[in-house]
Amino acid sequence: MKGFLRWGIGAVVLTLLVGCTDDSEKSKPHPSSVTAAALQGDLTYKDVLEKGEMVHNLKMTADSERVWVGTHAGLYSSADGGLWGLLSPQLEQQAIVGWFVDPEDTHQIIVAGNEGVHLSTDGGKEWTSIGKGLPVPAEIRSFTGIRQGEKIRLFAFISGEGIYQSVDKGENWSLWQPMDQEVYAMDFNPEENRLYVAAQFSLLYNEDGQWKTEVLPEAQQIYSLSIERRTGVLAVATERGVFEKVKGEWRLLDARAPEKLILIASGEGKTKWIGIGESALIYKLVDNRWTKWN
Repeated sequence: MKGFLRWGIGAVVLTLLVGCTDDSEKSKPHPSSVTAAALQGDLTYKDVLEKGEMVHNLKMTADSERVWVGTHAGLYSSADGGLWGLLSPQLEQQAIVGWFVDPEDTHQIIVAGNEGVHLSTDGGKEWTSIGKGLPVPAEIRSFTGIRQGEKIRLFAFISGEGIYQSVDKGENWSLWQPMDQEVYAMDFNPEENRLYVAAQFSLLYNEDGQWKTEVLPEAQQIYSLSIERRTGVLAVATERGVFEKVKGEWRLLDARAPEKLILIASGEGKTKWIGIGESALIYKLVDNRWTKWN
């Protein structure tokens, strides 16, 4: 491998805004504004891209199979009627690179970005700043979390420092592993008890306190990675398509997305994976077929 390359979506958002929005989206009504926490919205996806400027991450919720996108200007949720809503005005001025929703209490949400870590205990209506032990300012570049029994483990990468860990829902942090490369994406695999990271020059995992290289055959660039929590399957988006690691073996998915995917995340329900392409459109993989997400 020649090294891994980070691809941003901000440069390609303009293409979508200029000429790729379909007529049905343009004609949709804009109802009165309500919060995304109420699962309604007043924005089209085009509006989200205009406001957010750049998409940093995406996830699908387990309860209602809605899609969330973290942007350079807040966290947004898909809603009914093909519309979107801003999760909270308190986050609108923040770049949100990652978030964690407690599977045992979905009202508890932890987000991270260029202004550190924030906690909501009411589904995203009100937020408080947390993160004792993180550098000040704590400009987080990548973030993930997992619940293990009674404990919630959170990981946050800070450029020039390394990966910090919290085991008390983000209240207190300590440097977990130094890192001399930029980290562009990371996720924790509960089946292997490993944190995987897409770093500047390689795909790595941490085992017994040591970084080890995961060899990904036939791919030179990695854009994003995600763990399917239901099965422990690791997926990475590359210049050749999406690879899956199943029982220790890598394979390229037979299903080909309509365009190169830059971000990938685990799906819910019938959706195995969701992803964002170079055009900033969202796609879903259902029954081994990629289709545009509406």
